[in-house]
Amino acid sequence: MKKSLLVLCILPLLIYAQEISIYGNRGMFKIQYAEPHSMGMFSFHIAPQERFQSFDVSINGETTTDRKHFFDVNMGISYAIADFLEARFHAVPFMKWYEASDYPVERGDPYPPIGFKTLELAFKVGYPFIIDEQAPLKYAFGVDAALDFGPGLSQEYFSNALDNDRAFYADSFFDPYWISPDFPPHIPHSADWRFTGLFDFRVGPFGSHINVGYWMTGEDKNPGYVAAADMIDRPNYVIHGLGLELIPSENARILFETYGMFDTEESAESLWVTPGLRFGSATTSFDLGVELGILNESDSSWWKAFINFSAGVDLVKKVEVHIPIAKITGRTYDGKTGNPLAATITFPGSDQEPLQTDANGTYQVSLTPGSYRLHIEAPGYRWQEKGIVLKDGDQIVLDFNLNKKPISKITGKIYDSKTKAPLVAQITFPQTDIKPITSDTSGIYSLTLDPGTYRIHAEATNYQFNEKIVTIGENEEKVADIALMEIGVDQATMTGKVSEFESGKPLLAQITFLETSIPKVTTDASTGIYKVTVPPGTYSVTIDAEDYVPESAPIVLAKDETKIQNFTLKPIPKVGEKVVLKGIYFDFNSAVIKPTSYPVLDDAAKVLKAKPKMRVEIAGHTDSVGSDSYNQKLSYQRANAVRDYLITYHQIDPSRLISVGYGETQPIADNLTRSGRDLNRRIEFKILSWE
Repeated sequence: MKKSLLVLCILPLLIYAQEISIYGNRGMFKIQYAEPHSMGMFSFHIAPQERFQSFDVSINGETTTDRKHFFDVNMGISYAIADFLEARFHAVPFMKWYEASDYPVERGDPYPPIGFKTLELAFKVGYPFIIDEQAPLKYAFGVDAALDFGPGLSQEYFSNALDNDRAFYADSFFDPYWISPDFPPHIPHSADWRFTGLFDFRVGPFGSHINVGYWMTGEDKNPGYVAAADMIDRPNYVIHGLGLELIPSENARILFETYGMFDTEESAESLWVTPGLRFGSATTSFDLGVELGILNESDSSWWKAFINFSAGVDLVKKVEVHIPIAKITGRTYDGKTGNPLAATITFPGSDQEPLQTDANGTYQVSLTPGSYRLHIEAPGYRWQEKGIVLKDGDQIVLDFNLNKKPISKITGKIYDSKTKAPLVAQITFPQTDIKPITSDTSGIYSLTLDPGTYRIHAEATNYQFNEKIVTIGENEEKVADIALMEIGVDQATMTGKVSEFESGKPLLAQITFLETSIPKVTTDASTGIYKVTVPPGTYSVTIDAEDYVPESAPIVLAKDETKIQNFTLKPIPKVGEKVVLKGIYFDFNSAVIKPTSYPVLDDAAKVLKAKPKMRVEIAGHTDSVGSDSYNQKLSYQRANAVRDYLITYHQIDPSRLISVGYGETQPIADNLTRSGRDLNRRIEFKILSWE
């Protein structure tokens, strides 16, 4: 009952964790931490302990139960002289109390012996090594040295504690019953020395602590009333302990420790285990633990509870100049495999020095608040940049996943267009930063470059230059052979510009001289201008540009003539787009196509041939003159007539063409006017798909 009352009195203090062991300084129960408190921290602790033994006595022929109580109070103060040095004073007052039962005879309890079991002065030196403050990941080493004075009992204070202890040890009480309490006597001793090596390791919420040391005991001194048989010299001990902590939060911890003492003379081991709980923060704490003896036979038959309260205050108020700072941590890794990458990180536009990630790809940098660009490069990988705005106190995690640079390759041969003989030529790549290369004596060239679209420009002495456009994908290899035409005596020159029909925008296009060995000519992408020298004659040329309708034209070139020939191309309609075929006419109230409409239909066929997988809807529309059924039928017949023309005269696959008649249901102008009716009578192409 008294134990319960004591616990209930102290439970309101369960709020913070000063982390003081029952011996003082930072620690668990008996285990000491290697890392001291920060400089200026003053702490005190108090840890009451109590155990009792019950035994039966006979009073007037009746049996009753008396108890022998043993009270200890571990208490002390400690002060961190520096961040790595801590001093403590530790005292253990004790009291022995004989509890006489009032049954069956009322008896008074004897005066208890009260004194000090331990008066100890100690110093601890320790230093932490912090690997990752946020994880946290750290370890610490330390050494603890303690001197225990082993005082005797007073004859002046505590009701003459020395005589009371003699009575508890050798006398009998309660005349005429003469009950012998047989309490163990208090035996003072000369100073004990204790030296202990300390080690801490913490990763995340798990902490471990190791203590290993040597206890040199002083000489025991007989207070004058102890029998020689009870004066057993204490041996020296090797002390050792292991402490484990689970730290779900800084305000609550689960503790488990083992503490052992090895008798160096008898080679005997004593071992205790103590599970417990700790509650609190950095200023006060409350610990609850239960110590169980498991090896030493004399101690393993009982257990005792630890209740430890500690508090502290920082006496040195550190004056710190706050420097605004933010921290970025992260790692660089392969975006495909996830393997770490060693990379270089620079900060364009700032004075921050470049930094190198470690072999695991991790990095950490502290920066003043502001805006930064982080530029990351690794050999064989595409660089990457990220922008970030930092505020004071920010701790940002910023990872980078880099992709390997794709390896693409173009190879080919430069040769004479007539004889097929290899040529040594200079090869350039207009509108890029790629340096020129030269084909070898067998005409072969090879180049590794990034994916994309390139103009390959080849020139050789006494040969007309030639170009080829090549689009190459990631990790793809393409062959691009280029034939050059020798410049002869009889020649003519053709030059001009290729542009968009409506906007006049210059186009990158290729000009092909059909059924000849003349190499294709490529226009300049920025101006659309081309120039080619060929033998005099009559040629049929085609002009092709991506996403535009090809054009064809006959060209007659006389000897020594320079002819300017411009070309305009119309864009190929997009999927879902409707195009009115202007200039298609039919006989009155008929589906017969007038010959004047043929050029328009021929142009439409060019679009279909340029995109051989394109499917279209051919829609017929009429004005509102006549009945609805008549106009619907007429519009379908006219749309179908256009379809038949394209199939018959241009061999367009019938599955690509769908005829639909809409009659007068979709007017685009007012049917009340003649001009409006003319606009409503029309043929439309609607692009259904490209595939």
